[in-house]
Amino acid sequence: MAGRSGGSNRPNSTVGPNKICQFKLVLLGESAVGKSSLVLRFVKGQFHEFQES
Repeated sequence: MAGRSGGSNRPNSTVGPNKICQFKLVLLGESAVGKSSLVLRFVKGQFHEFQES
């Protein structure tokens, strides 16, 4: 493959300090194990000892 360098084919770019990245996360598990509490803790920094299910 003449003319190709060993680097990646991606353009050179940097992520700026104001760049917002979005991700989707899927939580799987049995009922009443704390999935909603985990999300609430991560997103809002809150934890409710007794969560309505």
